[in-house]
Amino acid sequence: MFMIISSLGTANNSNRVKFMEGAGNSSSRVERNMKERVRRKQMRNLLSQLAFLISPPQTSKNSVPELLEHAANYINHLQEKVEDQKGRHEALLKESTTSDPNYKKTTSSCSPVLNIKSGEDSYLEVNLICGLNKNFLLHEIISVLQQEGAEVISCTQNNAADRVIYMIRSKAICARIGIETARVRERIKDLIF
Repeated sequence: MFMIISSLGTANNSNRVKFMEGAGNSSSRVERNMKERVRRKQMRNLLSQLAFLISPPQTSKNSVPELLEHAANYINHLQEKVEDQKGRHEALLKESTTSDPNYKKTTSSCSPVLNIKSGEDSYLEVNLICGLNKNFLLHEIISVLQQEGAEVISCTQNNAADRVIYMIRSKAICARIGIETARVRERIKDLIF
C-alpha cells in the first residue's frame, strides 16, 4: 500500500483520503481474489476425487456438467443395485424359512448342552453348545476350571446358525491331584442354567 503525503491544503487532503480509501478497496479485492482462488482449487480437488470414485482414470477430461451427470447416473445405478440386493436377501430368507420346517427364528428354545470329558494324563475337555441369546461370559467358565486346579490349554468358539459352540481343553496343574470332574460339571451347570 502506498500513501501520498501532501501538505498542499484541504483539496489535497481530500485526495489523500480518497486514495487511502481506494487502497483499502484494493486490499479487500486482493483478499476476495485469494479466497476465490482457494475455493476454485478446492472445487477442482473435489471434482477430481469425484471423477476417481465414479469411474476409472480416463485419458480425456470430462467437463464439470458431464462429470456431475455421470455421478448422478452412477448413484442411481448403485441405489437400484442396493434395492435389488435387498429383494434377493428377503427372497432367500423367505425361501429358507419355508423350506425348513424345523427352522426357528428365536433361539430361546435352544437349551444349553454341556459335555465334559476327562481323559488320561489329567486332561479335561468342556464342550458347550448354547443359543446366541444365552448370557454368560466365557471367562467365568475358565475361572471355574482354574479354581478347580486346571490350566486352560486351548479354547475355541464357533458360531453355527443360531448356536455357539465352545470347546475348552485343560490339563490338571498337578497330575497327582487331578481335577474333580463332577464338581466342575456342577459349577458350570450353575453358571449356564
